[in-house]
Amino acid sequence: MRTPLRLTASLLILLGLSFQTEAKNLSISQESASKIGISADGVNEVFISRETIIPRPRRGDLNEALRGFRTQTFRVSRSVAFTLNRDGMRHILQSHHPKYWDGSQEQYQTFFDEDMDERDIVRAIRKVVDENREILNSISANQQCQVTGSVGILNRKSYVLGVKSGRRIGQFFPKHRNYQLTNPCR
Repeated sequence: MRTPLRLTASLLILLGLSFQTEAKNLSISQESASKIGISADGVNEVFISRETIIPRPRRGDLNEALRGFRTQTFRVSRSVAFTLNRDGMRHILQSHHPKYWDGSQEQYQTFFDEDMDERDIVRAIRKVVDENREILNSISANQQCQVTGSVGILNRKSYVLGVKSGRRIGQFFPKHRNYQLTNPCR
């Protein structure tokens, strides 16, 4: 639903001169605007921009979500397995889940679907590990690197999985279309 907007802006200019402009018959959606301003030439153009704002999680929400989380093991061969501990899952949720996001931003910031929980994330990690079984089996125990994989039946989404030395999973996030792996596994 769009709502008519009548915008009046007064701007006090240096030395007490004033300038007033009025824009009529504008409309915006019901969402609130985070920035409203007048373009550089200022005569007839008014811009309204919105930033996506994700509310900060309530204190204790992340701890509650991780309460029953146990270290997960992802076996790729008889002798090679990767683990995801509570700290790794905490990092994943704080960096890429809208319910637990800590506000940190990367150049290509991505988020999981809001309805994904830690069990869904573990299942997605398992699928990416299975898809990259040969590559992950061939890396050394102290190597740090990243792989990508697709998850989903109808709407396949690409994810990035990062492993740390000690064969620990330290990264997992939806892949942005412009993101390039910083350290691909070879």
